[in-house]
Amino acid sequence: MFDTHTHCMHSHDSRQDPEELVKYAIEKGLEYIAVTDHYDGELTLLPEFSYIPQIDLDNHFKVISFLKEKYRDKIEVGVGIECGFMREADGIYLENLKKYDTDIIINSVHTIEYEDCYEPSYFAKRTKRQAYYAYLKAVRDSLDVPYHYDSVGHIGYVIRKSTYDDISLDYKDYSDILDDILKTIISKGKALELNSHSEGTGLDFMASPEITKRYKELGGELLTFGSDAHRTNRLCANYDKVCETVKALGFKYLFKYLNHKPVAVKI
Repeated sequence: MFDTHTHCMHSHDSRQDPEELVKYAIEKGLEYIAVTDHYDGELTLLPEFSYIPQIDLDNHFKVISFLKEKYRDKIEVGVGIECGFMREADGIYLENLKKYDTDIIINSVHTIEYEDCYEPSYFAKRTKRQAYYAYLKAVRDSLDVPYHYDSVGHIGYVIRKSTYDDISLDYKDYSDILDDILKTIISKGKALELNSHSEGTGLDFMASPEITKRYKELGGELLTFGSDAHRTNRLCANYDKVCETVKALGFKYLFKYLNHKPVAVKI
């Protein structure tokens, strides 16, 4: 087992000690864990989000790099980061990411039209189609950022806190933009993340099996698995279910990342 998307106390929304996270991964039998804490550079441009503390990048990369060396004989530790997106923040990410040696960078959309789609207010002022299409457009725009990234995180994130009676994001309803997203991921050689932090969505993971199937039909092969764990007891959540589902879809491998190179792990 392995996990390419986890968080520790370096993220504003976790209290997990990073060394305890790595030690638990060893106890659980993982061969690889990437610690990919939140870097929300775009929020520094939005005063209304000033209450959210920014990650200390120097400390994060120093600590995770130290753990990588300390436990190298027991587990592979990926030095990672999860970047948010807003077009106006491209320069912030470009300038800061080049300062550090990393194994994996996740490209994730959380902020849409200058709002956090975890908040009910995002949905209150939009129809479902408006809210979901704006999210998908932001995902598509994020694929063209000028800085390096390896995988595209949790496509479907917008449904996690959706307030509509029917929260589903069905491929058929957004096939045009989803196909554009998937084709672009493939053409750029990026990976599609299967994120099992999906409580309340009715899914075992995101992107949904339906969207993952379409990715396969379009020629996509690179898949990563991430639990998005913010505490140890969620590490590798639904890993077996994800493997079972994607194997049935015809995929043979999941991929972990070392020095930004995809390493195949047979399912």
